[in-house]
Amino acid sequence: MYKKVGIFIGIILLLTAGISFATLLEYYGKIIGTAEVSGAEFYIGSAKNETLLINKKSPDCGHFQLSNTSTRAFITEGDLGGIDFSYTPKARFSVRAKVSATTTPQDLTLRFGYIGDDGPIIICETNVSVGSQMDNYTTDFIECSAAPVGVKKLFYEFKGNCEDCKYIIGKCAGGFYTKVELSK
Repeated sequence: MYKKVGIFIGIILLLTAGISFATLLEYYGKIIGTAEVSGAEFYIGSAKNETLLINKKSPDCGHFQLSNTSTRAFITEGDLGGIDFSYTPKARFSVRAKVSATTTPQDLTLRFGYIGDDGPIIICETNVSVGSQMDNYTTDFIECSAAPVGVKKLFYEFKGNCEDCKYIIGKCAGGFYTKVELSK
């Protein structure tokens, strides 16, 4: 009988201690965590309609062409409502490309910008030296020239830089995507 009473009292004491510890932990405890925040990424959508997707990878890995010194601009769909950036962004360009030309490599100009009340404004630009084989190219982050203001749409533009050249630009392959990534 004493043994049963002892076990019962022991269980009661353990429960009381557990509840007391939980109450103390709730009062004095602190939860610490971290979160990783990344900037927006802009992927090539439809090559036919020249769309730019925000944080959404293209469902297909097709390609498109540029001839000579022509340009193609891929633009976000819908109106972004005239948003203002509170910072001047940095941009990292990624492109999968090759060029057919008498001499290679040839430069391909990559531009990122926005369309506002005053029309299109380019805020980041760089050149990538493209060879004759389809390859992946990624730049370092580049400081843009201004904080976008009154943004209605964003765009990623490609411009050829040589006569008698044909550029082939792939949207993706093997987990690599042609895109622009923004950062603070």
